[in-house]
Amino acid sequence: MISTIINGKIPGPNGRPIVYDFFFELNRSKAPIVIFCHGYKGYKDWGAWTLFAKDFASQGIAFFKFNFSYNGGTAENPIDFPDLEAFGQNNYTKELQDLECVINWLTTHQSTNPALDINTLILMGHSRGGGIVLIKASEDSRIRKVITLAGVSDYKSRFPEKQALKAWASSGFFF
Repeated sequence: MISTIINGKIPGPNGRPIVYDFFFELNRSKAPIVIFCHGYKGYKDWGAWTLFAKDFASQGIAFFKFNFSYNGGTAENPIDFPDLEAFGQNNYTKELQDLECVINWLTTHQSTNPALDINTLILMGHSRGGGIVLIKASEDSRIRKVITLAGVSDYKSRFPEKQALKAWASSGFFF
């Protein structure tokens, strides 16, 4: 039997909640946990991510998907972008902090759940989330495996340079 938590909330590191869905088989013992990170302009409920979650759980792999706290969604409306101010303030650092918060929450609050193996954490990311999981895996020894789905391969080539970088520093925003 698959246990499903939909739109659960974790207090985020920047004062905004992290909204998550968690799928795992109750009758399983020590299931590895996939932590899924959505891409830019994305959210946990986009496209096939719920199908992914259900299929992984049916195969005995727990699947935790969440919205980055500054993705533009809200706790009340996690599937749209009603908070454009937050979306405009999002950055890689905040996403890495959110992912750290999720990992800490799982390893603390799920540590006594016999269905889960908190020592087998697998990061999966799509697009920009793929780049985020690669960065996090390189700095966190708790991560055992990484999966990217069309992950960002090079942040530097997408980062503004010269005049564009100066304009960003001056104005405080970059389109």
